[in-house]
Formats: sequence, structure tokens, C-alpha cells
Amino acid sequence: MDLDQLKPEEDISRYILNKSCFSSQNRRVKYSAFLPARNGETSVFRITGLLDYEVWEVGQREVAQKRSKPLLGRADISASHVLEKGLKVKPDNNPPRHANIIGWPEEKSEQKLIAMELAANAQLHLVPGER
Repeated sequence: MDLDQLKPEEDISRYILNKSCFSSQNRRVKYSAFLPARNGETSVFRITGLLDYEVWEVGQREVAQKRSKPLLGRADISASHVLEKGLKVKPDNNPPRHANIIGWPEEKSEQKLIAMELAANAQLHLVPGER
């Protein structure tokens, strides 16, 4: 995997630490999972080529433990869906496989619309045992 260039067919994962970011009842990701942080970026990890348990390990080690919060789930999405919305996925590989979704519009309502479309295209995976 080229660590500098992200291919549109790559899968990326947004790790979820907050119950408000998904509906376990409807098995869907909520738009709030993809909204950019105050710095205007959405943190994701490149998961193409990893086995399922390895994807969970990355989230546990690099996200949940570092924030001292339990890992509840993840939203997997093809990078092509992100790129189609006019956003970019910028790999920084810090920590390994990390990237940021960048290029969000300034307007909060536009961010929400894009985040809703991303959530609709994302696949929710809950931590085994999480309801």
C-alpha cells in the first residue's frame, strides 16, 4: 500500500467512541460520526488489506486507548464516496494508516449534508458484544 497516495477504491474506517454516532437498532451510522472536528478534519484509518480483527486492533490501540474511551464501533466507507463529495483524504501515517478527510465547506449546514451522505454510504460494524 502506497502510504502517500490514497486510491479511490481503498476502504477507510471512522472509529466510533460515542453512542450518539450510530443506531444499533437500525444498524446504521449517524451523520455526526463524520462531522469534522474543530480543526476542520475528520480522522480516519486506511483499512484495505487488513483482516477484520486487525481493523479492530487499530481502533482499540490508536483511538480508544489514546482517548481513554471504549471503542463502540466503526463506520467503513469506500474512499470514492468521500472523493465524490468534493472532499480529500490526506494520509499522514501518524499513527500508521492514519489519514484525515479534509476540504470540508465552512458552512455547518453544508457539512451536515455531506456527513449525512457519507453516513448513508457507510457500513456500521459494532464491537462484538456491543448493543
